[in-house]
Amino acid sequence: MRRLVAFLALLWTLVNLAVAYFFVTSAFVAKTAAKEGPLAQLSLLVGGVLIAGFAILLARECLRMFGSSDSSGSA
Repeated sequence: MRRLVAFLALLWTLVNLAVAYFFVTSAFVAKTAAKEGPLAQLSLLVGGVLIAGFAILLARECLRMFGSSDSSGSA
């Protein structure tokens, strides 16, 4: 059961990394600066970096769960 949860969480991290990629790339598009201004660019950049950071932390925990044995006791 732990491996299934770890697998699903790993899929969730991949989706979050894709969202973070779009946030960060949108922060550097000229249309964002022209329409919304530098505050919107900064918000997209910080948001993308935070989403990516949390996704990487979750992926590390998922990989740790894959490495642990299922018979280590009840969770």
